[in-house]
Amino acid sequence: MAGDSGSDAADSIDLADAYAVKTPEDSRRLYRQWAKTYNETFIEANSYIYPRAVAELFAEHVPQSISLKIVDVGCGTGAVGSILSSLRPECAIDGYDISPEMLTQASLLKRPDHSAVYRNLVEVDLTEQLPVQKFDAMTSSGTFTHGHLGPKTFLALIDLVVQDGWFVIGVNAEHFESRGFANAIDGAVLADRITVPLIELVDVYAPGSPHHGDQAKVCIFRRKI
Repeated sequence: MAGDSGSDAADSIDLADAYAVKTPEDSRRLYRQWAKTYNETFIEANSYIYPRAVAELFAEHVPQSISLKIVDVGCGTGAVGSILSSLRPECAIDGYDISPEMLTQASLLKRPDHSAVYRNLVEVDLTEQLPVQKFDAMTSSGTFTHGHLGPKTFLALIDLVVQDGWFVIGVNAEHFESRGFANAIDGAVLADRITVPLIELVDVYAPGSPHHGDQAKVCIFRRKI
């Protein structure tokens, strides 16, 4: 019966619960319950197309390189990585997330050649610490929003990418200005840390989804210093 109760609890989780997250511990608690059913009850049930949009913009704007090492910030169950690995099979992708349960789901993903989508999967609270490893590029969808990672962390994460490296980072459009992301980006440009971003407005959910109309701003830029 305990297993049935846990399944029922996971099935009842929805977007409102994600938006109610306020602290890293809230995130751990939510995704601990949601991880096993997340792809079915959220991505599929809501026609969540945001990760595909980010992956496709990455493939469109970032030049190909056989040695490109990418970090997928807030990778969750691996929605961005699975698509990006198909579009850019030459790339090595690492995933960072606060939830070990979500990372477990991401670890199950395979490329067409049966190798793992992610080279490394790292449990980390990016509001407290940054790994020392450097990457050629960074991607993220669904992570820079209210209650998850804010503009302060956004700025700190610039240091994870090498000089001239690429960023393709989605930010919730509703929170882009109100939560300070726009000001943070402007400040980084003025400080000569990053290039002026190209900003693409994308749909988060496909037509027909109960949440269609929500949008994100995908910021595409390079590190300067």
